[in-house]
Amino acid sequence: MATWSEHMTAWSNPPVDDVGYVPSSEMLRWSTPKLSRAINDMRRARYTGWRNHGNRWRDVMGLDELTDRDVLDFGCGVGVEALELARAGNRVALADITTANTDLAARVLATFNEYHTHSYLIGDVYPFVGALNESFDVFYCNGVLHHCRWPRAIMERAHELLPPNGEVRLMVYSDVGWRVATSTEPPDDVESHPEFTRFVQFFDAVGDYADWYNRERVVARFGDLFDVDRCEYLTPDDRYLGVVLRKRS
Repeated sequence: MATWSEHMTAWSNPPVDDVGYVPSSEMLRWSTPKLSRAINDMRRARYTGWRNHGNRWRDVMGLDELTDRDVLDFGCGVGVEALELARAGNRVALADITTANTDLAARVLATFNEYHTHSYLIGDVYPFVGALNESFDVFYCNGVLHHCRWPRAIMERAHELLPPNGEVRLMVYSDVGWRVATSTEPPDDVESHPEFTRFVQFFDAVGDYADWYNRERVVARFGDLFDVDRCEYLTPDDRYLGVVLRKRS
């Protein structure tokens, strides 16, 4: 199992759609025109390509629906989703595993004349993003929770940060994604399965852990905290799952 320092090093290379994993420190050194072109290419790849098949990604993740909300982008990476949320009129706070990532996402927003409210460093212990006093309307977590070995604790923290009726928006790897990657049935304990490494490497070139989700697994793990508003497979082969959760009282 990788140490937290090793996780920080690995995920300091955030994914850039249809390009690969680029060090955030390198992208921070790019000229503004080069960064702008890269982000526009990434937006085209994500929102007009296979990931947004049938517009399901944008629909389920709320990129055309959420507006005038306080959003915590937990695991913001390059910042392409934060940019969409800010453009829609939301107040977006950034959180990631390294300050290089949050600095990059902040620069991406500023490059397109959008701004963030705060930046937070994600840690490996509670409360994960510091002793926040403010609350958020939306806990936005795209492509992150399935890499966490302690998803329950993170979702408990999300529950604390949200007001009554607050939302969680998740994009996670699906049970179908496990089948696509390994040609086996998804196990309860992924790390003990002989195809675990194959599953992780199918989806990512960095990191040492990934898990799968479906509606039943979401309910089993978080159903006492949240009601499931939506749970839909994304992409033509259903390898991703989009989930909208509503805070329970």
